[in-house]
Amino acid sequence: MKITVRPSRGWRKVVFKISDKTFERIERLSKRYGFRTDEALRIILLHGYVERGEGNEGVFRELEEEISELERELYELEGKWSPLKFKTYYLAMDNQNLAIQLSGMIAENRRLRKMLGKPERDFSEVEGLIHYYLSFGGKD
Repeated sequence: MKITVRPSRGWRKVVFKISDKTFERIERLSKRYGFRTDEALRIILLHGYVERGEGNEGVFRELEEEISELERELYELEGKWSPLKFKTYYLAMDNQNLAIQLSGMIAENRRLRKMLGKPERDFSEVEGLIHYYLSFGGKD
């Protein structure tokens, strides 16, 4: 669970992640002693029930290293994702172009069948696909 703490003045905020088990425990304790959950969290954070950063420099170093590792992974994933996004965009453009061509061919087929006196065919499935590709997956 994420907990966001905002000051009474200003725009800065701090986001904490705590496990659901810990949060449930805090909720139970706050109900037992008649506090609201947000009041209990405020007491825990402001009155020293959480260890201060002065004695935890090692923990902060570990967190900084973890953040650096996560940033590296993010850049690596973004490097893999960008070309895929580029390719999918051009595939969508190709599909749209083909849908336009197919729509023209269906119209020509209908016109020729009418001129030759042949029965009309049902292209409803294909027209559904054409609509799909011309609207990029259902966005109307």
